[in-house]
Amino acid sequence: MKTIADRILHRRKELQMSQRELGRRLNIAGATISLWESERNYPNGENLLKLAKALSTTPEWLQHGQGVRESKNVYNVTPSPEQPSIRKLPIISPFHAGDWDKSIDLYASVDKAEWEIASYSTSTNAFWLRVVGDSMASPLGLSITEGMLILVNPDVTPENGKLVVAKLENTEEVTFKKLVIDAGQKYLKPLNPAYPPLHINDNCRIVGVVTELKLKL
Repeated sequence: MKTIADRILHRRKELQMSQRELGRRLNIAGATISLWESERNYPNGENLLKLAKALSTTPEWLQHGQGVRESKNVYNVTPSPEQPSIRKLPIISPFHAGDWDKSIDLYASVDKAEWEIASYSTSTNAFWLRVVGDSMASPLGLSITEGMLILVNPDVTPENGKLVVAKLENTEEVTFKKLVIDAGQKYLKPLNPAYPPLHINDNCRIVGVVTELKLKL
């Protein structure tokens, strides 16, 4: 077992635990476990400590293969401060995005997808989307044009004025708009004035908040 991915996989199977079950214990998507075991991302800090606890081992053994492999006393063990500065996240389709926040492993469906880098501090539940259409292209101020990449983070709270990705009831694809909350009413507002705002209520679920834009030339 040469890598942390090998050790996570080995220990999980030793305990006869599925990726989904381990994800439930950590309160994260099973997709995140898949990422860790395929070396596309790495647990660190609090996640590493929680993972060690769930696998009844130590952060030191998971990270470096050293020390005690089987231990339930991991509360006072401090993980190594060393960590990468970036992580890779998938560029997914508008169809997959609508179900991304559910506790199911969708990474099997994006094995052949493109991957784009983000800051390592970004949630492992985040993903990239490619903008389609011109509803967010504005003649003034911020303009987000077709083909740009947006980083969507399901772990960020959607607040008034945030750019969000949402899924409307009875639709398969997600939509990208600005969230506007006015006098208790909620709207999805395009940045392009040619498109009208859409009033939303229980017929809409916010998938995530857009935290970064990227233009690939």
